[in-house]
Amino acid sequence: MGWRSSDARRLGKTLRELRNDRGMSQEDLAHASGLTKNQMSLLERGRGSGPIATAGASNPRMETLAGIADALGMSMSELLAKADL
Repeated sequence: MGWRSSDARRLGKTLRELRNDRGMSQEDLAHASGLTKNQMSLLERGRGSGPIATAGASNPRMETLAGIADALGMSMSELLAKADL
């Protein structure tokens, strides 16, 4: 089974919830994760970069997920489990 749009949206929703639970802004989490605010915004919306009509679902690299998980104070496996992935 491959990565689907529903997976990207579920991950994005989880990232937003975890970030809000910690009182962090998108900019805070992005900076702590080594990303830009725009990249974090796209991940939270489950969208890849590029024009809306052609962007498709976000599909973050393992390195990106590891950085986000670390910034949230959890392991990558905990992050993925929270997102039911």
